[in-house]
Amino acid sequence: MGDEEKKEKKEIESYVVEGWPPLAGSYLAGDPTKPVAIVTLASELDNARLLKRSAICGDCKTENIGTEKVVANIISNSHIRYLVVCGAEVHGHITGKCWKALFENGVDDTGRIIDAPGAIPYVTNLPREAIDRFRNQIVELVDLINVEDESQIESAIDRLEPIGPYEEEPMLVKLGGAMEEEMTGVLGHTGDSVSIESRIRHIEQEYKDLGKLQKVTAGLVGGLYQGFVLGLILTIVIFGLRRLLG
Repeated sequence: MGDEEKKEKKEIESYVVEGWPPLAGSYLAGDPTKPVAIVTLASELDNARLLKRSAICGDCKTENIGTEKVVANIISNSHIRYLVVCGAEVHGHITGKCWKALFENGVDDTGRIIDAPGAIPYVTNLPREAIDRFRNQIVELVDLINVEDESQIESAIDRLEPIGPYEEEPMLVKLGGAMEEEMTGVLGHTGDSVSIESRIRHIEQEYKDLGKLQKVTAGLVGGLYQGFVLGLILTIVIFGLRRLLG
């Protein structure tokens, strides 16, 4: 191994945890020295193509566990300075907007992403310092939500300014909180529970909408019935008056 190769290897090791990415998921990982991470939300894009311009590329469908995994993988590589959020928004979870809220606002004392619109936007398995590290390390969140054109995504990445690694060492975090909470009797927010919760909310909303429709229909029917009765009475009165006057 030559001096240049040794220098490059040492630089990678200085800014990237061993075995990066540390957490498994539905993504492709490439050159860890590239400054871009790509989240494709609910879309199945050409990740292999996008990986040529990024260190890691994959989907993220939930606004809690999925988000936590992506954050953990990003902060374990100090080279990553840009996060591109693209692809179709996740119905019910609204994960893309939750990413924006996390980057712009952080979380409150309960772990809830501030001003996030998702079903259960909680990142309770990440310590506050991990969230702060993510928000400091990422200099720009590129908002391409609902964009599925790979060429447009590539063009947006090509316009990003070259940037060096984050000045601090990579941070390694483990997501064991959900399992520990479940064992102690506290409900952990898993991807399945989020999906069930979202479906329940949709069903409840459909019932509410149906109730509103029934009220409107009942009002219309009642109004038509009252109009018919009044019209009939008025017709009888007019007919009676004509008989008396005639």
